[in-house]
Amino acid sequence: MNIKTASEKTGLTKKAIKYYENEGLITPSKKCENNYREYSEEDIVKLNLIGALRALDITIIDIKDVVMGKKSLPETLIDTVKKIDESINYLGKSKLIIASLIEKNLTDYRASGEQIRRLRETLELSRDDKKELISSTFLRIFPGNFGQVFISMYAPFLSVTIDNDEKKKIWLRLVEFLDSADEVDENDDLIKEINNSDTGKLGEVLKMMDTQFKDSLNYDDNTKNNMVNHQIEFTKSLKENEEVKQNFSKAIEKAKHMIKIIRPIQKYFEECLCILNEDYKKYRENTTKMLFDVNEAVKDKQGFTTNDLIKTLNEEN
Repeated sequence: MNIKTASEKTGLTKKAIKYYENEGLITPSKKCENNYREYSEEDIVKLNLIGALRALDITIIDIKDVVMGKKSLPETLIDTVKKIDESINYLGKSKLIIASLIEKNLTDYRASGEQIRRLRETLELSRDDKKELISSTFLRIFPGNFGQVFISMYAPFLSVTIDNDEKKKIWLRLVEFLDSADEVDENDDLIKEINNSDTGKLGEVLKMMDTQFKDSLNYDDNTKNNMVNHQIEFTKSLKENEEVKQNFSKAIEKAKHMIKIIRPIQKYFEECLCILNEDYKKYRENTTKMLFDVNEAVKDKQGFTTNDLIKTLNEEN
């Protein structure tokens, strides 16, 4: 059959058929008397397949591999699905970044280029690189040992997996939030004290936090009973030992001051981390339950909680 008939049978234009021939996808025979192309039924089958695959945006190179028998059709389709998924993922990230920029209603294009590049790069980071980004940003905001202590409060939960649109959106907002955060005053007395503390003391603090993480994440009756007994012994010391009481009062004041320093960053960061890391969400929920259970158990045994005693100490001071 001639090219006109081939075009009618396949729905392809003559130009498209000639293009596929030039690319080596089909090889019609030629009549000796006039050198006209003669298309066989096999050519029609191939042209129908080529047209269908091109409608799926499968490349000419991949189609040629199928037609030439270098690659099976299922293999080609699987590879194409992977490419489509990658394209969807890429476009999805672009959409989120654009939506984020639209929300900001940016008017100064001079600052936009760097911001767009930064947001795109952070979405492409690996889990370890995301953790490093968060940690390094915290050290910029809270330098020295103070920053290390702040990081240790969240260390087990900083490896985040961004596997859905909600997490991607929250991640972008978190990056922008941390990038815009101001550094704390290094001359603050508490920050200077912590930054000048020896390595051994810092190590004790980090070890204590690690124990707290494990107790909360693996919270059970045994953990509860140990904490109740510890709280009861501690409250006895507070009531009976003046030195312990004075040291604890100072520790409370330092804790209040530390909260005042870190709260502007901590509150929003924790809200984001609860979405980005399921383990951290579980840790927060377990910690809330644990503190409630321990307080109730302590109150049942001695008639008051550690918090009641702390409130009394504050009133005395």
